[in-house]
Amino acid sequence: MKCDICGKDELLPYKCSYCGGTFCSDHRLPEKHSCEGLYDIPVKVKRDRDIGRRQRSRIAELQKYDPELKVRKNPFEIYGYNNMILAIITVLFALTLIFRPLFNMLALYPYDVYLRPWQLITSIFLHGSFEHYFVNALVLFFFGTELERRVGGKKYLEIFLLSGIFGNVMYVLFSYASGTFTPAVGASGAIYGVMGALAIMAPEIRVLLFFFIPMNIRMAVLLFALYNLYNLLTPSPLFTGVAYIAHLGGLVVGLYYGDRLRMRRRLRL
Repeated sequence: MKCDICGKDELLPYKCSYCGGTFCSDHRLPEKHSCEGLYDIPVKVKRDRDIGRRQRSRIAELQKYDPELKVRKNPFEIYGYNNMILAIITVLFALTLIFRPLFNMLALYPYDVYLRPWQLITSIFLHGSFEHYFVNALVLFFFGTELERRVGGKKYLEIFLLSGIFGNVMYVLFSYASGTFTPAVGASGAIYGVMGALAIMAPEIRVLLFFFIPMNIRMAVLLFALYNLYNLLTPSPLFTGVAYIAHLGGLVVGLYYGDRLRMRRRLRL
């Protein structure tokens, strides 16, 4: 569907419960689309179907006087930030199977990350096996899509990247503290951040733990956190092949962002 304000095609449009309009992630908030029902009783009212047409006409009128004025759309805005992230990790997974030196260049090597700092970001989009890729992509498809719908594309990207980067920083520090410098890849730290933010903002979400145990998302995140903490503190956490400290680091960032966004929403109300 198209956004009533900018006309952008939106795969997962947001429907305002106040005015009944359909908007993209950038105009989903009531104040972003000058919602007529913002200060009214929160019931659905008749939708103004002309609002998008008026907005587009206004842009066309301005372009007559300033031809350089354009409504720019990048691929992330067109297809969705989470969908683009999924596409990137899919392409990189295929490329690293074909060209192994690319994997070695982009993976996180704690002992020389100061020489190749881009590893803190690029390693988020790499995966070491098909199972690793498939599980992360599946979880990201469901939870990432939901978080992007609630907070918008740019804020979602911020949460995803900062959760992944902070998780990697924690892993590097842990590696130096323990003296074991095992390379690391994967979006798990970023995914934990996504789940942490959702757990704070939308505790009503129900999940299926291991695909058959129903519970709310806060309980699921708590169990995941305890599991990672337990494995981190066991006598041999470094030989499991899982960066538990990166998961916990990403989760901390997600919980922080979730709490901030929830407080902002309450202040608006």
